[in-house]
Formats: sequence, structure tokens, C-alpha cells
Amino acid sequence: MSKTAWWGLALALFLPIISYTIVKSFGENAVDMPRRYYADSVVTQVKDGKTSYDTLWHRLPNFTFTNQLGQQISLQDLEGKILVINTFFTRCPNICPGLTRNLRKLQASFEIPNPKKKTWGDTSIVYFLSFSVDPQRDTIAALKHWSDRFNVNSDNWSLLTGNKTDIYNFLLTELKLSALDGEGIDSNFIHTEKVTLVDRDRTIRGYYNGLDSVSLNNLAADVGKLYLERDRSKPSIFLQYKPLIPVLILGLVIVAFGVWWLNRGRKNDLPA
Repeated sequence: MSKTAWWGLALALFLPIISYTIVKSFGENAVDMPRRYYADSVVTQVKDGKTSYDTLWHRLPNFTFTNQLGQQISLQDLEGKILVINTFFTRCPNICPGLTRNLRKLQASFEIPNPKKKTWGDTSIVYFLSFSVDPQRDTIAALKHWSDRFNVNSDNWSLLTGNKTDIYNFLLTELKLSALDGEGIDSNFIHTEKVTLVDRDRTIRGYYNGLDSVSLNNLAADVGKLYLERDRSKPSIFLQYKPLIPVLILGLVIVAFGVWWLNRGRKNDLPA
């Protein structure tokens, strides 16, 4: 077997492994993913004499509130969805109309046409939640009127009302809007243009100005990044093929040995 053939065989054997190593080493940080917010704790693990640290990020707890269609909406119903969350109230004369219009444009950018329904169709990427900060006045009828006014697609956008204490506790304690007090958020009556992005693991991944076009563009880009982000709780699909790697290598070695043996036999058969 010629040296060229041997080099070709060696390249075929090791190129996939080398390529995987290079891609894994340089590709992990190729995309600037949205950061995670608010660590609840750090777990220390010691294995084989090596210490590792695993951060447990704050996850939103489940809730149940009523939307503009009179439906009970909970986080359990939205499993697997990326969430875009904002606050509003229907008597708001300034921030809320502009914020709702901007989010409606963002919603439209993620809509998937559904010719069978002849409507906007299912939107499997992201779900919008708008919490009323004036729930005593924002009845289901008021929310429905607001929804119709701004042509909201109710397939993946719920305007929520309910008990004020529960709503404010969720917004301030869980969504951490209280951490933005320096920007003028009043815990007695929340009125902010801030929009919160939450990933599929219920972890906060960003805050954005819903009245600023640049900030909203960043939000749209980050939604796309989170959609492509692999679920860390699920193993890579390539792991199921890991046991086959030794078999593959052994097979290539056997083939190489067979080619060498046949080539050796042919050389011996040549006349002197």
C-alpha cells in the first residue's frame, strides 16, 4: 500500500475527531448568548478529587391568572415556551399604548402562517404575557377591549388580571422588577416600559426598553438565540452514538489491515 494511500486512510480516520474538537473548542462562545440573572444558590460538587460549582438560577414559580378570553393561564400551560413579559393597565394614556403597539409588531415578526385556519396561525417560538397593574379596574371585558384595540393575536398573547397582591408579588419578588427601582419603578403602582425575557427553563435572561427600537431589536435577536439554545437538562443527540465510536475505529483498523494484507499479497505474487 502506497504512502499516499496510508496518509489518506489516516486522514479519513482522524479528521472527524479533529474537526469535532476544533468546533467544540472554538464554537462554544461563538454566539453571545443572553446572560442569566439572579442566582439562588451555588452547589459545590467534589468528584474524583476535583471540585466543580453549579449555579442554580432563579426560576419563576407557577402562577394562575385570568386572560382577556376568560381563560385560566398558568406557567404549566406554557411549558417549552420562551416568554416575553410586560406590565400595563388599560387606563394608561402614555406608556402602555406605545408599548403594546411595539410588542404587537414583535409578535407579528414571529408568527407562522396557517393557511388551513386562514388566521395568523400557531406561533411556537414565543408567548407574550401582559400583567395588568390595575387588576381591580381591568376586568376581562376591559382586557378584551384593549386586545381588540391593538389587534392582539390571542393565540400566543395573554393579557392577565387577578388578585393584585399576587400579581405584584410575582412582578416584584419573582420577576425582580423591584431591582429596577433606580429607574423610577414604584412598588405601590408599577408603571414601567421594561420588558422581561424568560427562557424555557423559566430563568430571566434580559430586560429591555419596550419603547426603544434598538432595544426591541436586541430582544427579537435574543428570542431567536434562546430558541436555538440547547436544553441543558437533555443529553446531546450525539451521545446515543458514543458507544459506536470504538466499533467504528476498530472497523477502520480492520479495513486498513485488510487493504495492507491484500496489497502485500499482490507484491509477493509479482515475478522477480
